[in-house]
Amino acid sequence: MERRVIPLAVNRQALVKIPLLGAGLYLLFVALFSSPIADYDLWGYLAFGRIFWEEGYFPFQDVFSYTPTKPIWIYHEWLTGVLFYPIYKVSGAAGLQLFRYIVVLITIYLVYLTAIKKGGWPIWGLIALVPAALLISFGYVPVRAQIFTYLFFILTLYILESAKKDLKWSLLWWLLPIQALWCNLHGGFLAGLGLIILYGLGEGLSRRKTLPFLTIGAMAALVTLVNPYGIQYWQYTIQAVSLPRPEINEWVSILGAFKRGIYGVPVIIFIVMTFSCSFLYVFRRRRDYTDIIVLAMTIYWGCSHVRHNVFFGLVFGSFLPLVLSEYWTTLKERRLSGGSRSWFPQGVLVVILLSVYLFSNPSLSFQVSPSFALATPSPQFPAGAYKWIKAKRFQGNILPHFEWGEFLIWYFSPLCRVAMDGRYETVYPDQVSREYFLFLSGKENGRDFLRKYPHDMVLIKPNTGADFLMRTEPAWKEFYSDQGCVIYLRQTRN
Repeated sequence: MERRVIPLAVNRQALVKIPLLGAGLYLLFVALFSSPIADYDLWGYLAFGRIFWEEGYFPFQDVFSYTPTKPIWIYHEWLTGVLFYPIYKVSGAAGLQLFRYIVVLITIYLVYLTAIKKGGWPIWGLIALVPAALLISFGYVPVRAQIFTYLFFILTLYILESAKKDLKWSLLWWLLPIQALWCNLHGGFLAGLGLIILYGLGEGLSRRKTLPFLTIGAMAALVTLVNPYGIQYWQYTIQAVSLPRPEINEWVSILGAFKRGIYGVPVIIFIVMTFSCSFLYVFRRRRDYTDIIVLAMTIYWGCSHVRHNVFFGLVFGSFLPLVLSEYWTTLKERRLSGGSRSWFPQGVLVVILLSVYLFSNPSLSFQVSPSFALATPSPQFPAGAYKWIKAKRFQGNILPHFEWGEFLIWYFSPLCRVAMDGRYETVYPDQVSREYFLFLSGKENGRDFLRKYPHDMVLIKPNTGADFLMRTEPAWKEFYSDQGCVIYLRQTRN
């Protein structure tokens, strides 16, 4: 057998390029995914996990609130709390952050593997991965249950693509344990079921085998019944899918984000990537209906809710490298690329890598290692109020600003209970939620919520509608305030 001799110059180039590329990707990872700010929902996960592990029971009814709650608390993220709590207890914030970084790296690597599995060239896989990682980072920065949905979504995509390309239908059986685990970690498991159905539909339109996808999709839906709530979980899920959430910014549409002036950066990135991807697919010679349907649906999801932009980022990084490779091959065939050893793809990668790094790190601060802290600074969190409550040893019922409810649950339960928190759609009846948000917005009829329930403390943001309303309530007096929060107590309370 003839041995192929690799020129020494090529080896030397590789010795230089590979470390430089690795260093560039590492620094980009640190710039995009290193954030010490804790997520509001994290404290709810930990509170559930503490009950499960320390008190030894599964709370099917809410134990943290004093306002009316639903007969059963269907917590679709219960397993996240069960997993996060022992990590936090043993290794603190560093353990949770390390866990998140590992999940991020696996997710990004699966995006790259899916691109290669589809037939994309490695260089184009890296080129598409950089802007994809930028969009993905907006959903991965805090430690939250959604990280499991993004991980299992791209894992499902990789398995579907592998079965499709290699005709190894036995690979689809892996989707069953994935769905069983996924549905107990986060309600985003519906995206996985939807992806399976889209593949079956696309393969049918392409006149390829569709039965394996539809069969495994039906079975995957059935295994989601393996949860603590049984069929009630699906009853909640169906209701939650159509539930409007105008009070929560990340659930707004692209148009809604423009109107409110929020999420400007991720929305612009999403729009630019959408038009770029659509343009390349419109003029693509080969039509793959599965790819088109999956892309169209993830674009639709991203347009409907800003938080779903991440799904498009995962698909963009997985699908685009094949299309870019096809265009590059056509250019080479037409002798427009400057030869087979053209520097163009590598140059594009360097430019995109530098551009995204500078965009995500405009201060040019050189951060070598990712953060392993979980901070709760003011005004994102009521840091001053936390110290005041601890110093005063306050016990009682707290009516909080919406995002702070779970934070208070974690630090002050069971000595304090809350009127409302981020679990509102799973715990509180619709009427109670409506009354609460009327109060929070400072509406005149929001006073009904203030007077209807036995609140001992009101902890809200200053200069908001609720704050202005509280200033006109004679039965309440301001006892503490700073730039991030204000505390009101009843006049009769010492």
